[in-house]
Amino acid sequence: MQRKRNRGFTLVELMVVIVILGIIGTVAFVFVMDKPDKAKWEKARTEMGEVVKALNMYNLDNGEYPDSLDAIADRFNNKVPSDPFSKQPYGYERTATGFTLVCLGKDMAEGGAEVPDKDIRATEKGLVDEGK
Repeated sequence: MQRKRNRGFTLVELMVVIVILGIIGTVAFVFVMDKPDKAKWEKARTEMGEVVKALNMYNLDNGEYPDSLDAIADRFNNKVPSDPFSKQPYGYERTATGFTLVCLGKDMAEGGAEVPDKDIRATEKGLVDEGK
């Protein structure tokens, strides 16, 4: 009498599939991990562009740039955008001819060659690309 063979997967086959899925998941996880920081950097760059526009509008209305970013808060629903990395206001300095606006990036230190550590700088003329 011949015995019918049960159909299905053996334990070894299931373990191989689980290991392969684990490897694929790990590789995908590594590639996705730095995306939130790059997104924060892009958010900072976009927000700084909007702050530059608001500062230039303030200059047109008042004939000078403000001493602090709080003066343009009304243009942002009474809350000036802040640095997404430090959660503090962007670095703002009024100069003789305009202003300088700075976000130091994820490392929160001067310099940085790669996004998200690369600094973002803006003046009254717009975002400054220093070619670094």
